[in-house]
This record gives sequence, structure tokens and C-alpha cells, in this order.
Amino acid sequence: MLEEMLEEVLEEMLEEVLEEVLEALEEVLEEMLEEMLEEMLEEMLEEMLEEVLEEMLEEVLEEMLEEVLEALEEMLEEVLEEVLEALEEMLEEMLEEVLEEVLEALEEVLEEMLEEVLEALEEMLEEMLEEMLEEVLEEVLEEVLEALEEVLEEMLEEVLEEEVLQDRITMPSHASSHMRSTLLFDNRYS
Repeated sequence: MLEEMLEEVLEEMLEEVLEEVLEALEEVLEEMLEEMLEEMLEEMLEEMLEEVLEEMLEEVLEEMLEEVLEALEEMLEEVLEEVLEALEEMLEEMLEEVLEEVLEALEEVLEEMLEEVLEALEEMLEEMLEEMLEEVLEEVLEEVLEALEEVLEEMLEEVLEEEVLQDRITMPSHASSHMRSTLLFDNRYS
């Protein structure tokens, strides 16, 4: 009897303990499952969110980059145009100044060269004219002197011939010679 009672009591105690253990295990398992599920869900959500966020960020960043690049391109084009215009104006002004200076320098050099050339030509022409005039004058003088000499010789011959003829016709020999000499003297110095 005692044994049966003990067995029953032990069975009841074991059942109670088993129930409590099972309940505790069930609670622990439920908590563990809940935690695991929560962690899994969180991880899945995080992964999904990360993927979605990455895609969204990539799209947003691409759009922003495109807009920024377009804006930068427009700004750079405007800046380049302004810079090129400013450079063109500066170059034109510099070229004008340089051209003016070069032209002034060339004008001065050409004026100096022309003055030197004109002076040299003037000197050369003066020398040439002097030489030519001297030669022409010498030739003219020679010709004039020769012509005068010929004319004088002819005139003297004619005068002498006329005197001789007159002496022979009008005067004796002694008187004619005397008169001829006086006539010659008078004709030479008159």
C-alpha cells in the first residue's frame, strides 16, 4: 500500500515537475523564438532598407551629379566666353599699342634713312654737276678760244692783205713800209 501511495505521490510530483519544466521550457523557447524572429526580421528589414536606400541614394546621387555637372558645364562655358572676350580685348589693345609703336619706330627710321639718302644723293649730284660743268666749260672754252683764234687769224690776214694792196697803190716803198707798220700798230692796239 505504501509503495503504491509513494508511487502515486512520486508520479504526481513528477508530473507537476514535468509540467513546470515543460512550461518553463515552452516559455523559454517562445522567448527565444520571438527574439530570433525579431532579429531575423530586423536583419531582413535592414537588408531591404539598405538595398532600397542604396538604390534610392544612387538614383538621387546620379540625378544630383547630372544636374551639378550640367550647371558646372553652363558656368564653365559662360566663364570661358567671358575670359575669351576679355583676352581678345586685351590682345587687341596690346596689338594696337605694339603696332602703333612699331609704326612710329619705322616712320622715324625711314625718315632718318630718307634724310641720309637725300643728303648723299645731293652730295653726289653736286659733285657730278660740278665735274660735268667743269668738263663742259673746259670744252666750250676750248672751242670758243679755237674759234676766236681762227676768226682773229682770218681778220688779221684780211687786214694785212688790204694794207699791202693799199701801200702798193698809193705810196713809195719806204713810205709804204712806214705807213704799214704804223697802221698795223694802230690796228692791233685800237
